Amino acid sequence: MNNQTTWKYIFQLKAVINWVESVFLLLSDQWIRGLLGEEPLINTEYSHLFLMLVFVIGIGYWWVGNDISRNHGIVKLGIIAQCSVFIVLAYHTLVNNLHPFYLLPGIIDLTFAILFGIFLNSYARTQPAME
Repeated sequence: MNNQTTWKYIFQLKAVINWVESVFLLLSDQWIRGLLGEEPLINTEYSHLFLMLVFVIGIGYWWVGNDISRNHGIVKLGIIAQCSVFIVLAYHTLVNNLHPFYLLPGIIDLTFAILFGIFLNSYARTQPAME
């Protein structure tokens, strides 16, 4: 997958996913929890902070998508962040602190983390070595 246009759209798609997901969960998490029979959050400020950070990271993905030859530090940070989200959500799902529905964003993040790793690997192979 060395097509620059494809990578551009992958990063921009992830940016849009981050934006939609963060706004959607910010506005509807309490309703979703009620629908799933889950207790409402006690300290919503932590959830709000996390969701705003998800939104901001989406801006970084958009920047990468606009120029895939730059901002690779954002890609590396995104891989770490997305893997972290998956690990935390998977753990809390396994110990029954979260409904399995909440693991879905973690699976999406893990998928994009893998794609971003492929991007960095393939991009490194196409660039001349620095002396």
